[in-house]
Amino acid sequence: MSKSMHYVERPLKMIMKLACLVGVLLCGPLYLRAQQKPRVLLAVFAHPDDEGVVGPVLAHYAREGVKVYLAIATKGEKGAFPHSGIPPGDQLASVRQQEARCSCQQLGINPPIFFGLNDGEIGMITRPPAQNVQAVANNLEKLIGTLNPNVILTFGPDGGYGHPDHRLVSAAVTQVIQSKKSPIKLFYVGFSVEEVKLLDEIDSGVHWHATDSSYLSVRIPVTESDQLAALHSLQCHKSQFDPEQMQKLATVAHGRPAIWFRPWFSGRKSDDLFK
Repeated sequence: MSKSMHYVERPLKMIMKLACLVGVLLCGPLYLRAQQKPRVLLAVFAHPDDEGVVGPVLAHYAREGVKVYLAIATKGEKGAFPHSGIPPGDQLASVRQQEARCSCQQLGINPPIFFGLNDGEIGMITRPPAQNVQAVANNLEKLIGTLNPNVILTFGPDGGYGHPDHRLVSAAVTQVIQSKKSPIKLFYVGFSVEEVKLLDEIDSGVHWHATDSSYLSVRIPVTESDQLAALHSLQCHKSQFDPEQMQKLATVAHGRPAIWFRPWFSGRKSDDLFK
């Protein structure tokens, strides 16, 4: 090799090495982000349409690229209303499944996951005891193993408006989370005093339960786009809401610029119950 060729080759090698180094520096963060696991949010509720209380939040995080899932404990086959003309039973269960799929599509989240338990029977006395509540817990355990959620949302102990299925699903979810050390964050959806007044106006026969604002430490702002997606998802549940109720729900949806949550566990340690 001539000296002139040798002198040309050395700068070329240096340039190529420098280019590789720049490429690593520039592409490294992109590669690391690509290797990171996607964030996963799981909402767990008792009936098809219960997701409505957190609909804007589900749409919000789905829009941000989070993998959002909805698990529904019961078939909802007993939630018959005169306006739908559908009697309780298998036909209504099938209709409500389709409504839940429509709702998830409108929210932009994954298709719903059904545990398939009977409506209104989670709290039934069984032998051995509490088998229906445990069925919720067992299904959730399997789902956590499959989805590896970072966050789980459900009703608080109040069950929203006190529905036994709501309360017991909340209890089963809490049972699973507290049974082992886990990085999963559990949040209960909450309703302020002002929100409860608005919700009670929709149906005088139902009384929603408020959570004092001092406990509602997590506020998730939602956009008009999130609210609209949530409203369209609620409109999927035609068997549950007549046109007049839908109109009232639209008012509520636009009246909630943010959704409030209460963390299940603060992690504060103490050696005195009174401190």
